Amino acid sequence: MIMLKKLNTQYSLTIIAVIFGISIVCTSCNKTEEVTIERGKDTERITPEQGSLAGAMKKASISMRRLARAVEYNDWDQMDLLTKELKENIGFNCVELYMIENNDIPHEFTVLSSKFNNALNKLMLCGKKQDSSNTNQEFNNLVKSCDACHESFNKDAKTKLDFTDSEQR
Repeated sequence: MIMLKKLNTQYSLTIIAVIFGISIVCTSCNKTEEVTIERGKDTERITPEQGSLAGAMKKASISMRRLARAVEYNDWDQMDLLTKELKENIGFNCVELYMIENNDIPHEFTVLSSKFNNALNKLMLCGKKQDSSNTNQEFNNLVKSCDACHESFNKDAKTKLDFTDSEQR
């Protein structure tokens, strides 16, 4: 009989311990954790206001310079990351912000936006296939699509876009 009581007590303690453990796990899963990400020398601060067309274009310019370096070194992983970033920054954010800031959207803008996205998609495909023979050509087509849009819609720009990286590795 004493043995049975001892067994019931151990069983009860085990059940309480399991319930307590589960409650701790459930509680800790609901807590948010602060994550700190450190970046290398490539980190640049964006000075224009976030959410502005100027800020989005600044981010896109930085991504294009980094993409130029990735293309030069056939860094396929970096190309994949940067082309996705450009698709978000220019393909969506810049186009959307331009449309918000300008009430009358010319048809030419839509056509040039489409050409940019097509060039970017072809470059993304070259990166996925690791096709070094066509990557440079597709990157040049992407730059040409940027130049064409800036010639038409950024009359204040005095020079052609230069995505060469002034910093050498």
